[in-house]
Amino acid sequence: MKSKHRILIVDDESLNVKLLAAILSADSYDIISAFNGEQALEIVDEACPDLILLDIMMPGIDGFEVTRRLKGSIETRDIPIILITAFDIADYKVIGNEAGADEFLNKPIKAPELKSRVKSLLRTKECQDKLKRQNQTETDCGSDSNEKMLIGENDTSVVLLAFDDKNDADSINIFLHGQPYEVIVANTAQDAIVLSNERQVDLILLDGMLQGEKCFEICSRLKEEEQTANTQILVVAESDYLENKHEQFGLWSDDFLIKPVNVHELRARVKALLKKKTFLDRIYAGPDESVRSAITDSLSGLANNSYFKYFLDHEIKRSFRENGPVALIMMELNDVKNHPNCMGHLAGEELLKYMGTLIKENIRDVDLGARFKEKQFGIVLISTDGNGALLVADRLKDLIQNHFSKSTENISEKNLALYMGLAVYPNDADSMDLLINHAEKELLESQNEI
Repeated sequence: MKSKHRILIVDDESLNVKLLAAILSADSYDIISAFNGEQALEIVDEACPDLILLDIMMPGIDGFEVTRRLKGSIETRDIPIILITAFDIADYKVIGNEAGADEFLNKPIKAPELKSRVKSLLRTKECQDKLKRQNQTETDCGSDSNEKMLIGENDTSVVLLAFDDKNDADSINIFLHGQPYEVIVANTAQDAIVLSNERQVDLILLDGMLQGEKCFEICSRLKEEEQTANTQILVVAESDYLENKHEQFGLWSDDFLIKPVNVHELRARVKALLKKKTFLDRIYAGPDESVRSAITDSLSGLANNSYFKYFLDHEIKRSFRENGPVALIMMELNDVKNHPNCMGHLAGEELLKYMGTLIKENIRDVDLGARFKEKQFGIVLISTDGNGALLVADRLKDLIQNHFSKSTENISEKNLALYMGLAVYPNDADSMDLLINHAEKELLESQNEI
């Protein structure tokens, strides 16, 4: 399975640490704790958490100073930090913003809001990490990297407000006045959908009560359409309503904001989601054409052998620093001579396209699929252990076999021989070459077992 995200909870009250850990326990995070600022800084150096929940008021080094130090270091500046306070004081949130905090939460903590905030920031960090790797590839291939894109700055972003209550829309509009993005307003659910299809909309602030169940229709339609799939949706509603509708909103929205809306929390939430949208757009756009041609296999549409090795080596080094796993799946097709598109070739073009599409559509954005050899494919799974990799391998094998067996024009299941080998860093090997060798050895053994 995928390696658990590691979350550091920092609070001088042990009861608060236990409460936050209990709320997040159902989501299978690896929870670590610290009880003062000094201890938190030491643990970050040792454990490299994926996200930090940080109390502001602590003796010694307070949460503001911990945030400043972490955000001021190139090694730790990308770790998302959620500041937590028992006081709804505007100055605290201004200071927190200036220190570099990504989000704020007020005590008493509401479980749906905490879970949503953590999930959203972890997803943003995954996108940012992938974009960093992509930018590094472009740099290595001689393309200029856009630093503003990397940190998520984009003053052309558009925020759409969709509220039943005009007073709510006016208040939100005032709160967002002067921010580096354009704000537009939709009066109905249908207007919101139309505007999103007619022009670029990066984020929708959506009234949870908008025309009854229309809010769910907006969310689902936007997320299901390719043109608007990356559009971020921030649902704004009363606490009790979100508690009751949490599962429904969780399927389609990206985050929640509980009324009454605080201007600093609103701006922080909008900033975080626009950052995520920028990363997603950049990832899906991919490298520029010259770089894309240098790293992509033209037949399968997957990464080529050279980039596969570069990516795998890079991920092994990163995992060594972060003490996490990387899984490698090697897949090979044999006995496909009866395929009508092969025509005597080792692997037909149509077959490679099918394989490339199926692999790309069934792995995460942060992972990599590649054509390693003529009929051999490699899949790199980030932060994934052996059990997780085995689940992915079994799912892909079933999908590929089902796909070809259901099409009369393609390979029948009895003529398709799909073999797999699996290796995991660091359990099976401690370098790129050894990891590939281990996976290929398992691949060969699976062929001999048939």
